[in-house]
Amino acid sequence: MKSAHTLLALLDEALVGLWRARRMTVVSILQITVSLVLVGAFLLGAANLRGVISTVRDETAITVFLKPTATEAERLDLERVARESRMVSQIRYVSADQARLRFARSWRSLAAAANSLSGNPFPASVELDLTKDAVRSQALPAFLKNLSAHAAAEEIQFDVEWIRRLRGIVALVQAAGTAVGILLVLGAAFTIANVVRLTILLHRDEIDVLRLVGAPEILIRGPFLLGGLLQGTLGGLLALGVLAGGFAALTRHVTTTQNPLLGVFLVTFLPAAEAALLVVGGLVAGALGGALAVRRRHL
Repeated sequence: MKSAHTLLALLDEALVGLWRARRMTVVSILQITVSLVLVGAFLLGAANLRGVISTVRDETAITVFLKPTATEAERLDLERVARESRMVSQIRYVSADQARLRFARSWRSLAAAANSLSGNPFPASVELDLTKDAVRSQALPAFLKNLSAHAAAEEIQFDVEWIRRLRGIVALVQAAGTAVGILLVLGAAFTIANVVRLTILLHRDEIDVLRLVGAPEILIRGPFLLGGLLQGTLGGLLALGVLAGGFAALTRHVTTTQNPLLGVFLVTFLPAAEAALLVVGGLVAGALGGALAVRRRHL
Protein backbone atom coordinates (compact mmCIF):
# COMPACT_ATOMS: atom_id res chain seq x y z
CA MET A 1 0.00 0.00 0.00
CA LYS A 2 2.86 2.34 0.92
CA SER A 3 4.63 1.68 -2.40
CA ALA A 4 1.41 2.35 -4.33
CA HIS A 5 0.94 5.62 -2.46
CA THR A 6 4.53 6.61 -3.26
CA LEU A 7 4.04 5.81 -6.94
CA LEU A 8 0.88 7.91 -7.08
CA ALA A 9 2.69 10.80 -5.42
CA LEU A 10 5.55 10.55 -7.93
CA LEU A 11 3.09 10.40 -10.81
CA ASP A 12 1.26 13.45 -9.51
CA GLU A 13 4.53 15.38 -9.27
CA ALA A 14 5.48 14.28 -12.81
CA LEU A 15 2.15 15.50 -14.24
CA VAL A 16 2.45 18.81 -12.42
CA GLY A 17 5.96 19.27 -13.79
CA LEU A 18 4.92 18.49 -17.35
CA TRP A 19 1.98 20.87 -17.08
CA ARG A 20 4.20 23.70 -15.89
CA ALA A 21 6.38 23.18 -18.98
CA ARG A 22 3.39 22.29 -21.16
CA ARG A 23 4.49 24.06 -24.32
CA MET A 24 7.78 22.19 -24.45
CA THR A 25 5.97 19.02 -23.40
CA VAL A 26 3.60 19.27 -26.36
CA VAL A 27 6.51 19.89 -28.74
CA SER A 28 8.33 16.88 -27.31
CA ILE A 29 5.32 14.56 -27.64
CA LEU A 30 4.67 15.74 -31.19
CA GLN A 31 8.30 15.09 -32.17
CA ILE A 32 8.09 11.57 -30.78
CA THR A 33 4.81 11.08 -32.64
CA VAL A 34 6.22 12.22 -35.98
CA SER A 35 9.34 10.11 -35.49
CA LEU A 36 7.38 6.96 -34.70
CA VAL A 37 4.86 7.57 -37.49
CA LEU A 38 7.76 7.55 -39.96
CA VAL A 39 9.08 4.32 -38.45
CA GLY A 40 5.59 2.83 -38.51
CA ALA A 41 5.23 3.75 -42.19
CA PHE A 42 8.36 1.72 -42.96
CA LEU A 43 7.03 -1.22 -40.92
CA LEU A 44 3.62 -0.98 -42.57
CA GLY A 45 5.15 -1.00 -46.04
CA ALA A 46 7.30 -4.01 -45.19
CA ALA A 47 4.34 -5.88 -43.66
CA ASN A 48 2.22 -5.43 -46.79
CA LEU A 49 5.09 -6.38 -49.10
CA ARG A 50 5.50 -9.57 -47.08
CA GLY A 51 1.79 -10.19 -47.60
CA VAL A 52 2.20 -9.82 -51.36
CA ILE A 53 5.09 -12.29 -51.34
CA SER A 54 3.16 -14.87 -49.33
CA THR A 55 0.19 -14.48 -51.66
CA VAL A 56 2.08 -15.04 -54.90
CA ARG A 57 3.33 -18.38 -53.54
CA ASP A 58 6.72 -19.80 -52.72
CA GLU A 59 9.60 -19.25 -55.12
CA THR A 60 10.03 -22.99 -55.72
CA ALA A 61 6.58 -23.41 -57.28
CA ILE A 62 5.89 -23.65 -61.02
CA THR A 63 2.39 -22.94 -62.27
CA VAL A 64 1.33 -24.50 -65.55
CA PHE A 65 -1.81 -22.80 -66.85
CA LEU A 66 -3.87 -25.25 -68.89
CA LYS A 67 -5.45 -24.58 -72.25
CA PRO A 68 -9.27 -24.28 -72.15
CA THR A 69 -9.38 -27.20 -74.60
CA ALA A 70 -7.04 -29.42 -72.57
CA THR A 71 -8.55 -32.83 -71.83
CA GLU A 72 -8.29 -34.80 -68.60
CA ALA A 73 -5.95 -37.26 -70.30
CA GLU A 74 -3.63 -34.46 -71.42
CA ARG A 75 -3.55 -33.00 -67.93
CA LEU A 76 -2.70 -36.36 -66.40
CA ASP A 77 0.03 -36.84 -69.00
CA LEU A 78 1.51 -33.45 -68.05
CA GLU A 79 1.51 -34.51 -64.41
CA ARG A 80 3.25 -37.74 -65.41
CA VAL A 81 5.96 -35.80 -67.22
CA ALA A 82 6.48 -33.63 -64.13
CA ARG A 83 6.57 -36.63 -61.81
CA GLU A 84 9.07 -38.56 -63.94
CA SER A 85 11.43 -35.58 -64.06
CA ARG A 86 12.25 -36.21 -60.37
CA MET A 87 12.44 -32.45 -59.92
CA VAL A 88 8.94 -32.10 -58.48
CA SER A 89 8.06 -32.88 -54.88
CA GLN A 90 4.31 -32.22 -55.03
CA ILE A 91 1.65 -31.74 -57.70
CA ARG A 92 -1.64 -29.88 -57.22
CA TYR A 93 -4.46 -29.47 -59.71
CA VAL A 94 -6.37 -26.19 -59.37
CA SER A 95 -9.65 -25.98 -61.24
CA ALA A 96 -10.97 -22.71 -62.67
CA ASP A 97 -13.53 -22.43 -59.85
CA GLN A 98 -10.86 -23.03 -57.21
CA ALA A 99 -8.67 -20.36 -58.82
CA ARG A 100 -11.54 -17.87 -58.60
CA LEU A 101 -12.09 -18.64 -54.91
CA ARG A 102 -8.37 -18.25 -54.23
CA PHE A 103 -8.38 -14.84 -55.87
CA ALA A 104 -11.38 -13.73 -53.81
CA ARG A 105 -9.69 -14.80 -50.56
CA SER A 106 -6.31 -13.25 -51.39
CA TRP A 107 -7.47 -9.96 -52.94
CA ARG A 108 -10.64 -9.14 -51.05
CA SER A 109 -10.80 -5.58 -52.36
CA LEU A 110 -11.04 -6.93 -55.93
CA ALA A 111 -13.27 -9.92 -55.22
CA ALA A 112 -16.49 -8.03 -56.00
CA ALA A 113 -15.17 -6.98 -59.41
CA ALA A 114 -14.17 -10.57 -60.24
CA ASN A 115 -17.54 -11.97 -59.13
CA SER A 116 -19.41 -9.41 -61.25
CA LEU A 117 -18.04 -10.93 -64.47
CA SER A 118 -20.45 -13.11 -66.43
CA GLY A 119 -17.85 -15.83 -67.07
CA ASN A 120 -14.89 -17.22 -65.16
CA PRO A 121 -11.70 -15.54 -66.41
CA PHE A 122 -9.42 -17.77 -64.34
CA PRO A 123 -7.85 -20.77 -66.10
CA ALA A 124 -7.32 -24.16 -64.56
CA SER A 125 -3.72 -24.89 -63.65
CA VAL A 126 -1.29 -27.47 -62.32
CA GLU A 127 1.04 -26.33 -59.53
CA LEU A 128 4.38 -28.06 -59.21
CA ASP A 129 6.48 -27.72 -56.07
CA LEU A 130 10.13 -28.21 -56.94
CA THR A 131 12.59 -30.07 -54.78
CA LYS A 132 15.26 -28.08 -52.96
CA ASP A 133 17.96 -29.03 -55.44
CA ALA A 134 15.85 -28.43 -58.54
CA VAL A 135 16.03 -24.61 -58.39
CA ARG A 136 19.82 -24.70 -58.84
CA SER A 137 19.81 -27.65 -61.23
CA GLN A 138 21.20 -27.15 -64.75
CA ALA A 139 18.40 -29.37 -66.01
CA LEU A 140 15.70 -26.91 -64.86
CA PRO A 141 15.63 -24.78 -68.07
CA ALA A 142 15.18 -27.91 -70.19
CA PHE A 143 12.42 -29.11 -67.85
CA LEU A 144 10.59 -25.79 -68.14
CA LYS A 145 10.92 -25.88 -71.92
CA ASN A 146 9.52 -29.42 -71.98
CA LEU A 147 6.52 -28.35 -69.88
CA SER A 148 5.90 -25.32 -72.07
CA ALA A 149 5.83 -27.50 -75.20
CA HIS A 150 3.28 -29.93 -73.74
CA ALA A 151 -0.09 -30.12 -75.51
CA ALA A 152 -2.02 -29.22 -72.31
CA ALA A 153 0.09 -26.18 -71.39
CA GLU A 154 -1.05 -22.67 -72.27
CA GLU A 155 1.58 -20.79 -70.26
CA ILE A 156 4.29 -21.48 -67.68
CA GLN A 157 4.80 -19.20 -64.70
CA PHE A 158 7.96 -19.44 -62.65
CA ASP A 159 8.56 -16.22 -60.70
CA VAL A 160 11.73 -17.04 -58.79
CA GLU A 161 13.71 -14.00 -59.91
CA TRP A 162 11.24 -11.21 -59.25
CA ILE A 163 10.08 -12.75 -55.97
CA ARG A 164 13.70 -12.83 -54.82
CA ARG A 165 14.04 -9.18 -55.78
CA LEU A 166 10.84 -8.34 -53.92
CA ARG A 167 12.18 -10.11 -50.84
CA GLY A 168 15.32 -8.04 -51.17
CA ILE A 169 13.19 -4.88 -51.24
CA VAL A 170 11.39 -6.02 -48.07
CA ALA A 171 14.72 -6.60 -46.34
CA LEU A 172 15.94 -3.17 -47.47
CA VAL A 173 12.76 -1.46 -46.23
CA GLN A 174 13.04 -3.21 -42.86
CA ALA A 175 16.74 -2.30 -42.53
CA ALA A 176 16.05 1.31 -43.50
CA GLY A 177 13.15 1.47 -41.07
CA THR A 178 15.33 0.11 -38.27
CA ALA A 179 18.15 2.59 -38.97
CA VAL A 180 15.78 5.55 -39.28
CA GLY A 181 13.91 4.39 -36.20
CA ILE A 182 17.05 4.30 -34.06
CA LEU A 183 18.11 7.77 -35.19
CA LEU A 184 14.65 9.26 -34.66
CA VAL A 185 14.21 7.63 -31.25
CA LEU A 186 17.59 9.03 -30.17
CA GLY A 187 16.55 12.48 -31.42
CA ALA A 188 13.26 12.20 -29.55
CA ALA A 189 15.13 11.11 -26.40
CA PHE A 190 17.27 14.26 -26.47
CA THR A 191 14.14 16.39 -26.90
CA ILE A 192 12.55 14.69 -23.89
CA ALA A 193 15.75 15.21 -21.94
CA ASN A 194 15.60 18.95 -22.63
CA VAL A 195 11.97 19.14 -21.52
CA VAL A 196 12.76 17.26 -18.31
CA ARG A 197 15.77 19.53 -17.65
CA LEU A 198 13.50 22.53 -18.02
CA THR A 199 11.14 20.94 -15.51
CA ILE A 200 14.08 20.41 -13.15
CA LEU A 201 14.96 24.11 -13.38
CA LEU A 202 11.37 25.04 -12.55
CA HIS A 203 11.59 22.82 -9.43
CA ARG A 204 15.10 23.81 -8.38
CA ASP A 205 14.04 25.35 -5.08
CA GLU A 206 11.90 22.34 -4.17
CA ILE A 207 14.76 19.96 -5.00
CA ASP A 208 17.12 21.91 -2.72
CA VAL A 209 14.61 21.78 0.14
CA LEU A 210 14.10 18.02 -0.32
CA ARG A 211 17.85 17.46 -0.20
CA LEU A 212 18.18 19.55 2.96
CA VAL A 213 15.58 17.43 4.77
CA GLY A 214 17.25 14.20 3.60
CA ALA A 215 14.62 13.00 1.14
CA PRO A 216 15.58 9.76 -0.70
CA GLU A 217 16.81 10.06 -4.28
CA ILE A 218 13.78 8.17 -5.61
CA LEU A 219 11.52 11.01 -4.42
CA ILE A 220 13.77 13.59 -6.04
CA ARG A 221 14.54 11.91 -9.36
CA GLY A 222 11.43 9.76 -9.67
CA PRO A 223 9.00 12.45 -10.90
CA PHE A 224 11.39 13.51 -13.66
CA LEU A 225 12.00 9.93 -14.80
CA LEU A 226 8.25 9.34 -14.85
CA GLY A 227 7.80 12.56 -16.80
CA GLY A 228 10.08 11.24 -19.55
CA LEU A 229 8.29 7.90 -19.60
CA LEU A 230 4.90 9.61 -19.84
CA GLN A 231 5.99 11.75 -22.78
CA GLY A 232 7.42 8.77 -24.64
CA THR A 233 4.39 6.57 -24.00
CA LEU A 234 1.94 9.27 -25.07
CA GLY A 235 3.97 9.89 -28.23
CA GLY A 236 3.97 6.17 -29.05
CA LEU A 237 0.23 5.80 -28.50
CA LEU A 238 -0.49 8.92 -30.53
CA ALA A 239 1.73 7.67 -33.37
CA LEU A 240 -0.12 4.35 -33.40
CA GLY A 241 -3.44 6.19 -33.52
CA VAL A 242 -2.27 8.40 -36.41
CA LEU A 243 -1.10 5.34 -38.36
CA ALA A 244 -4.34 3.46 -37.71
CA GLY A 245 -6.41 6.47 -38.75
CA GLY A 246 -4.34 7.01 -41.90
CA PHE A 247 -4.60 3.33 -42.82
CA ALA A 248 -8.37 3.36 -42.29
CA ALA A 249 -8.70 6.46 -44.48
CA LEU A 250 -6.63 4.86 -47.25
CA THR A 251 -8.68 1.68 -47.00
CA ARG A 252 -11.88 3.67 -47.42
CA HIS A 253 -10.33 5.47 -50.37
CA VAL A 254 -9.46 2.14 -52.00
CA THR A 255 -12.99 0.88 -51.40
CA THR A 256 -14.64 3.95 -52.92
CA THR A 257 -12.30 4.36 -55.89
CA GLN A 258 -11.76 0.62 -56.50
CA ASN A 259 -8.09 1.30 -57.24
CA PRO A 260 -6.69 -2.13 -58.20
CA LEU A 261 -3.06 -1.22 -57.50
CA LEU A 262 -3.75 -0.01 -53.96
CA GLY A 263 -6.07 -2.94 -53.46
CA VAL A 264 -3.17 -5.31 -54.10
CA PHE A 265 -0.59 -3.60 -51.87
CA LEU A 266 -2.78 -2.13 -49.12
CA VAL A 267 -3.83 -5.36 -47.47
CA THR A 268 -3.33 -5.33 -43.72
CA PHE A 269 -2.42 -3.11 -40.80
CA LEU A 270 0.63 -3.70 -38.62
CA PRO A 271 0.75 -7.03 -36.78
CA ALA A 272 0.13 -6.72 -33.04
CA ALA A 273 3.81 -7.26 -32.21
CA GLU A 274 4.99 -4.46 -34.50
CA ALA A 275 2.22 -2.13 -33.34
CA ALA A 276 3.33 -2.73 -29.76
CA LEU A 277 6.91 -2.08 -30.87
CA LEU A 278 5.97 1.50 -31.75
CA VAL A 279 4.67 2.15 -28.25
CA VAL A 280 7.73 0.45 -26.78
CA GLY A 281 9.91 2.69 -28.97
CA GLY A 282 8.26 5.75 -27.44
CA LEU A 283 8.70 4.25 -23.98
CA VAL A 284 12.40 3.64 -24.62
CA ALA A 285 12.86 7.20 -25.91
CA GLY A 286 11.13 8.53 -22.79
CA ALA A 287 13.20 6.37 -20.45
CA LEU A 288 16.43 7.38 -22.18
CA GLY A 289 15.49 11.06 -22.17
CA GLY A 290 14.52 10.95 -18.51
CA ALA A 291 17.74 9.14 -17.58
CA LEU A 292 19.84 11.72 -19.44
CA ALA A 293 18.05 14.58 -17.72
CA VAL A 294 18.38 13.34 -14.12
CA ARG A 295 22.10 12.74 -14.20
CA ARG A 296 23.87 14.02 -11.09
CA ARG A 297 25.23 17.17 -12.70
CA HIS A 298 21.71 18.31 -13.60
CA LEU A 299 20.35 17.69 -10.10
